[in-house]
Amino acid sequence: MASQLRVDKIVPVDGAPTGGAGGVVQVQSTTKTGAFQKASGTSFQDVTGLSVSITPKFSTSKILVLYDMSWSTSSGHMSCRLMRDSTPIKVGDGNGSRTQCTGQQHHSSSGQNQYDIFHVTGTHMDSPATTSSVTYKMQVGTPYSADYDCRVNYQGDDSDASWAGRTASTITVMEVSA
Repeated sequence: MASQLRVDKIVPVDGAPTGGAGGVVQVQSTTKTGAFQKASGTSFQDVTGLSVSITPKFSTSKILVLYDMSWSTSSGHMSCRLMRDSTPIKVGDGNGSRTQCTGQQHHSSSGQNQYDIFHVTGTHMDSPATTSSVTYKMQVGTPYSADYDCRVNYQGDDSDASWAGRTASTITVMEVSA
């Protein structure tokens, strides 16, 4: 009796051939477990340790970005944005003075959410059109006021108590052949 191997599809490690779109070529991921606090000022700042680089094998490939960031504030508005190198991606259209961002939170003036850690999560299909290394990262900012703060992976009221949580944040990127 002869052996048989039956499969629906085999996708090569270098991706699907031309016209055979959709093969995952490679995956890169990073998880930040430490705490981060935005420095003073209103500008957006990179979240240290929450970035991942990938070097696409094909310039026609898409990069599927999956992100999940835990963040909090003890005062005011905070915004975040997903970046490819120095370019904001997955942000809203500009309109007047409104902040173009991927996510935004506001601390309640009554202080009801001072112990909350919020999550911004999502996906984005990017087309970097290159075979050079690209870096995907999260930035946080408080564009309205330098007096506001933004914290990643811990809550606005960071007391040394068992109810004060510490969390983790992740960015995963997958090269998908075109």
